[in-house]
Amino acid sequence: MRFGIAGNVAARVGALASAVAVAGCGLLDVGNPNDLEEEAIRAEALAAAVVNGTVALVSSAVSQSWQPYLVASDELHWTGSRNAWQSLDQGFVDDPLNEFTDGAFPAVGQARWMSDLAVEILDEHVSRYADSEKLDQLEHHRARANLYSGIIYMVIGEVQEDFAFSDRNEGAEPVGRSNMHTVLDDAIARLDAAVSGFGVLGDDDMVASAMAVRARAHHSRGVWDAINPSASGDGLVRSSQAAADAQAVVDAVAGADWVFNLTYSAASVANSMAAWINDRKENQLDTSIVTLSAANDIEGIALRDPINWWRGDPSVIKWLNQWKGGDYRNRGGIYPPLTIASTRMMHVIMAEDALASSDADAFAQHINHIRAMDQLTAYNEQIPRLEMLQHMRRVTVLLQGLRLADMYRWGIEGALWQDVSDAVRCPGVMLPVPNIERTANPQDWEAGCS
Repeated sequence: MRFGIAGNVAARVGALASAVAVAGCGLLDVGNPNDLEEEAIRAEALAAAVVNGTVALVSSAVSQSWQPYLVASDELHWTGSRNAWQSLDQGFVDDPLNEFTDGAFPAVGQARWMSDLAVEILDEHVSRYADSEKLDQLEHHRARANLYSGIIYMVIGEVQEDFAFSDRNEGAEPVGRSNMHTVLDDAIARLDAAVSGFGVLGDDDMVASAMAVRARAHHSRGVWDAINPSASGDGLVRSSQAAADAQAVVDAVAGADWVFNLTYSAASVANSMAAWINDRKENQLDTSIVTLSAANDIEGIALRDPINWWRGDPSVIKWLNQWKGGDYRNRGGIYPPLTIASTRMMHVIMAEDALASSDADAFAQHINHIRAMDQLTAYNEQIPRLEMLQHMRRVTVLLQGLRLADMYRWGIEGALWQDVSDAVRCPGVMLPVPNIERTANPQDWEAGCS
């Protein structure tokens, strides 16, 4: 990949550096605050800025990469004028020339590269101290750097068919589609470091957040196995590691309806996916989930609870209210948060682990923890367990970048998928390494679907 130091990080570091330098400069002695050498951001005084910039890059990359992934699933639906979105909607996932997978990829590469650099920089700072108040501050920054590095590695492992860990203008060889599970393993290792780092500092809230993300990463690692080299069996994931983390999170938040979000604002970065959906209305929630007006605004909830069938599913309402800034019928803005993990996700992870282990009582217990949050009738075998799990998984991780893999592992086809599409011919195929990377980093790239 050919890029310099990521712009969002440089802007934050540059603002700090220029504020210090102004006192010693003449009025007309003006330089570009974004024009920085890499060594400048290795200064210990800029440790917090480096991590905060990394968080902004990771947040931006997640919103950009999730949108094409979700348009290819049955969560988002193309409603506008750009044909590349329609192509994804029809199941043509593995097209390196698609302008939207192509456009999102640099942000993902920059976020990954900067997150690695942030961890490296904080490791260097921490190594210089033995025991001091400053060390605790640096340890906290390092734990945050590992957390967000873990998030971007996790998302790459969840949505990409292949990847190359290039270093600016030094192209790397592809990981290879059959080895992409190692990216999820690397995510877990970074999240291990984050959990440990926050734990040493006694920051219980951040320990819970990092463990929740790690629970998701462990579960996604199991999902990867379920759909590679192709989807097979019942698609269920049994993961004692994911379940143990999930239970620890539920205990830590005392059963509250808790979320861990990436946040967006005018002072940091916009949510690109929200800009396309809420502002441009190029895409929208699928009509299997919501009802739409003639102007493609959300009017109501189409996806009903399978037991209290007269109610629009409350989890759907929860996430859409968050997405639209308080009321799902609002137009919404370009700064809604994106949920990475939640109590609801933790319970559905544990429910799936129980079902995969043939523990019907534990399965019902975790399903009913979620249902109790919304005053829904308890599950008591009214419908088959797998059907119940599939519904609860769909609604508890809505707009959280996981649906396409769930469709693959359970043999669910999108209503608009074409018979000749990649998603139909090669279930399990994910977003390709796009043209921008193939041009900048010529390698023997494998075809995801052939």
